[in-house]
Amino acid sequence: MSSVWDFVWIALLVALAVGQSEDPFAEFDTDETVVIEPDDYDIEVENVVEEPPAPPADIPESDTLDDQVIIEDEDFEGINPSDKPPSGKNELNIVNAPVNMKGHWEDYYLEIIGLIGVFVYALNFYTGKSINNRLANAWFEHHKKLLSDAFCIVGDDGVSKEISEDVLVKESENRFVLWCTGRLGCEGIKIEIKLLRRQDLISVLSQIFKPQSDTITITTYMSPEDMDSVVLAVMPRKGLKRLQQEVQDLAHFATEKKADKFDLPHQLGILAEFSEVSNELLSVPVCKTISENIDVFDSIHFSDYYTGFKISQESQTETERPKPVKRLIFNFVIPGHGKRTKSSIMETTEPLLRMALHMMTRVHKFKLSKENKTKAEKHRIQVEEEYLKQTHAQRQEAAQARRDERKRMEKEKMQELDPEAQRRYEEREYKKSMRRSGPRVKQLKVKTG
Repeated sequence: MSSVWDFVWIALLVALAVGQSEDPFAEFDTDETVVIEPDDYDIEVENVVEEPPAPPADIPESDTLDDQVIIEDEDFEGINPSDKPPSGKNELNIVNAPVNMKGHWEDYYLEIIGLIGVFVYALNFYTGKSINNRLANAWFEHHKKLLSDAFCIVGDDGVSKEISEDVLVKESENRFVLWCTGRLGCEGIKIEIKLLRRQDLISVLSQIFKPQSDTITITTYMSPEDMDSVVLAVMPRKGLKRLQQEVQDLAHFATEKKADKFDLPHQLGILAEFSEVSNELLSVPVCKTISENIDVFDSIHFSDYYTGFKISQESQTETERPKPVKRLIFNFVIPGHGKRTKSSIMETTEPLLRMALHMMTRVHKFKLSKENKTKAEKHRIQVEEEYLKQTHAQRQEAAQARRDERKRMEKEKMQELDPEAQRRYEEREYKKSMRRSGPRVKQLKVKTG
């Protein structure tokens, strides 16, 4: 990529130098006027005498005075009929204005800059696309054996009816997905390789001012019977509070735990529902692996009640109800902030991938104590009740808004009626309101005899 940018800077410097070149019209800046005599050129000027057009022949003669043409002598005063037009050649003064027939490439520097820009964009697109393809394939080839040992099917495309393997699905030029299934304790995993938009020239330029990194996201789909009530998150302290407010399960269940007793780097924080969960799942080998690969580790998030990020009340409708699912989410980053594009850099996530497979087994085998299990069930029932109250209030507000809209439309329609019709309409509405407000009496018919 450095050679591409060297070529871009050289092209821009050449274009600026061209823009400051001498004026191509300087040869026209002269004060001399060359007069060319008519004898130098074979130029003949003919004296053409225009004859008046003949009158139309189909116009009938008329005896009336209005149809006759009267010619007065006053119209031809100062004109001698015997005068003849002058003969001979007119003298022409022709100024020497040479035509610039030769073209200069300096005159098209704007077009040249445009062509260079298109060429650079196309070159960057194909170069960035090939780099992303090479990095994604390198990650898959290096971790293929490890995944094959852990899952029965690695690389199913999810489209064909027959089982396919070793398929790395390309969703875009910088996003690749790998599906794996066939493991005890989970339904399957989805590995997302999210690379930088190296094929986009604007993203490459923004990378200079705001560096970002390639990421690997592993999402484990757990079945209801394979996971107990677990809410745990390990992530950088910098965004811990923000994510706790935005992610629903962390906001409802998790609280920050002290990370002093865990052998973790100081920049990481822990959120968990119970201390029992963090003590059991964050074992010594797990903490050691995270500490040794802190430049690759980003975050982990386990939840049996995962519903994603919070939905604002303005955008949430009465029919929307997030369905809780059980997920294990691992986020890793590729070190180097996108500057290191060698295939060997993709091998740095192997220790963390082994840790992820190990934690899938631990979560599957983990069981809460009876006391914490009862508390966890109460917490989830409270969340359900709170959600039902919120949706009930939203439904009431929506129903009231519909009633107000209906009344407004009825009033507009009533204004178009005549006074007598308006009076009848008001009486009818008054009777309806009285029936609603009055006590309800149930009539019973009793048969006698």
